[in-house]
Amino acid sequence: MHASKTKGWKFAIWGALAVTLLSLYPQLLMWGVRGRQWNGAYAEFHGDESVYSAYVQALIDGRPRRNDPYTGRDDRPGQPQPESLFSIQFVPAYLIAMPARLLGISSSTAFIALAFLVPFFSCLAIFCLIANLTQDHRLAAAGSIMVLCFGGLAAGVGIVQVFSSGLSYSFLPFLRRFDPALPFPLFFLFCTFVWKSLSTDGRADFGWAVAAGLTLSILIFSYFFLWTSALAWLVCLAFLWFVARPGQWRRYAGRFGTIGLLTVAALVPYAILLARRSPTMDKGQKLTISHAPDLFRIPELLGFAVIAVIIWGVVRGRINWRAPVSLFAGSFALMPFVVFNQQVISGYSLQPFHYEAFIANYLALVGAVVVGVILWRGPESEQRPIRYRVAARVVFVAFWWAAIEVLAPTNVIIKDSQFTDRAAGVGRRLRQLSNTDGLIATTSQGTNPRPLVLARDTKLSLILPTFAPLAVFWAPNFDFLNLEPGESSERFYEYLYYTGTDSNQLMKELGQPMSVLTAAAFGHERVIPDLSVQPQPITSEEIARKVADYQAYVASFTRERASRHILSFVIAPGDGGLDLSNLDRWYQRDQGEQVGNYILYRVQLRP
Repeated sequence: MHASKTKGWKFAIWGALAVTLLSLYPQLLMWGVRGRQWNGAYAEFHGDESVYSAYVQALIDGRPRRNDPYTGRDDRPGQPQPESLFSIQFVPAYLIAMPARLLGISSSTAFIALAFLVPFFSCLAIFCLIANLTQDHRLAAAGSIMVLCFGGLAAGVGIVQVFSSGLSYSFLPFLRRFDPALPFPLFFLFCTFVWKSLSTDGRADFGWAVAAGLTLSILIFSYFFLWTSALAWLVCLAFLWFVARPGQWRRYAGRFGTIGLLTVAALVPYAILLARRSPTMDKGQKLTISHAPDLFRIPELLGFAVIAVIIWGVVRGRINWRAPVSLFAGSFALMPFVVFNQQVISGYSLQPFHYEAFIANYLALVGAVVVGVILWRGPESEQRPIRYRVAARVVFVAFWWAAIEVLAPTNVIIKDSQFTDRAAGVGRRLRQLSNTDGLIATTSQGTNPRPLVLARDTKLSLILPTFAPLAVFWAPNFDFLNLEPGESSERFYEYLYYTGTDSNQLMKELGQPMSVLTAAAFGHERVIPDLSVQPQPITSEEIARKVADYQAYVASFTRERASRHILSFVIAPGDGGLDLSNLDRWYQRDQGEQVGNYILYRVQLRP
């Protein structure tokens, strides 16, 4: 038995290394493409990562917990800032920023390190959970690879998403840094600790319950969709546990109660922070009021299949539904139904696709693996021997499915890597200028406490704060930020005006599906259907009104408006394809500096 466990751990480590190698492919590709020209950028797994790395870089630079790397506004005496999505979910950011600051590395370098660490420890965490449930280390090693490699398929992303909707492509979704990536392994450790607390007796059960409660407390300050999923799963497990074992409620109530008390203790300060959130946070996070059920997402369908197999196995006498391992598998399958349908009771839905892509899919797959083992073994009186060759074949298929999903967008990864790393070069140059010229010290007060940078390329504006300690004039995520009433739309119109966008161009752009400008004009939830349970299509009348509003804004533009948010730098494409005539009416530009594919201008407001 000891030799089997040791061999199982070896398989688990090899499996973790294989998944890690897949995860590193985008970064290895970037290094290969950029070569000696590499500017230190990390390869993105997900478009949201630039926002996370910008916040981490602000912490590395010594800025306070309540900071906004895009507007440059920090919490300070006399100018308090409200809580934000990042300042409330601060644990992962500080776990990255503190060692990065000690080691003297950037958030970009830290994100590269996460690409090594997260898949490895995630695979081992899932291995530990399945090994404890099945008591078979070799199957647990196989199951951990299946769960991570089939995660995209179980969420309907990757290749499946391309064929079903044509929306943006993503693979191995759990790798999005820093959320859910960094706390992702903790979720499965939490499940393991709960199992340990329920399957052991004596003082050890209390210790495991405390470990579970503390882990859930860490998740609360890490990522909303992980801790709410953990809590929903715990409720499902407690319900099944006491239904299956009604005469033992006193024996187990203390263990569930210990976890619950520690969770409540963490939720109190969490609620205080949440009460101090920005007024724009709910709107920015697309909180939707709805009681509509949501029953046909892929993790739910997978959960339904697992429950159906359990029922079939019980009827055929192959599964003892009261056994602890069966109750755990059933609770894994039930959890997706709870998180996707809690709004039927609460009336509030918050971007449910995050559950679908980042946790419900993986937990449903764990349930499927565990039920498969239970069903194959059969009743305790029979205990059929496991055919490990079958598991090895499934692992082979799972790994190559994931490999295809990772390798398929190679051309896109190369293009994005080239862009991101060139943007990093501009950011590094801006950091050098800000350090040598003392620009931040001269603009440390007022509405715009840091020099403002105008970038025509919206993706560039999202990336810049990761590499430069300056603020951006406008970026596509401004509707998520704490701004003055009307400031987001004003900056958006002013950005369009300065970059030479006329009404005809805007009309054409707003008619494009999945357009960045359309999302800025009408809200991301109107452009990306997954952000809302009740998506509302944009009408031609709405587009016409928006264009008319912009025309009125341009016609009434004055120097007073130009002086509200004073620019310090402008980044234009190197090919000269940007019309800056509107900007030149109000600003003086220097001759410009070529930085890679961009021209960096210093600008001053005209007297």
